[in-house]
Amino acid sequence: MYIYTLELTPAKKCGTINYTIFKELFDEACFYINKGLSFTRDGKELHIKEINKENIVVTLNSRNSLQNPARSLSALTRFLTSNYTDIFKEYVYNKTLFSMRLIESNTINSNNAIDMSDEEMLKTLIDLLYAFTAKSVSDTQNRKKTIDQIKELISPYLK
Repeated sequence: MYIYTLELTPAKKCGTINYTIFKELFDEACFYINKGLSFTRDGKELHIKEINKENIVVTLNSRNSLQNPARSLSALTRFLTSNYTDIFKEYVYNKTLFSMRLIESNTINSNNAIDMSDEEMLKTLIDLLYAFTAKSVSDTQNRKKTIDQIKELISPYLK
């Protein structure tokens, strides 16, 4: 599990907005975004950590590593500008509501593959085989070693 903490500030610098008065709207947005196809398929969850007058701190949990976690937050802008156009229209700048800054990135190693559903396991295997992006040489070596171990495990079933 990968956890990204991001700070959202207004994209439009000359405008002022008090985010605290829209807390319910942000909570609603997170609820519907997390239930959406893209987030459920990719194993992502968006949570609001804190809402201040001039910024919002959010956490984005993802089953897989994300090259650019801020891109996943475009769903928040889409939801708010689509459903609450009258409120947020004046705060849009360059097609977004927020300027995003990555504050922290953490990885939680979970060894609960036994508890995975078959669908999650299949998605993980597909990601390992086809959607893997190595960040280091050791990542590439671990990937190859894991694939070789999987091949050994399934070889008796191929005969």
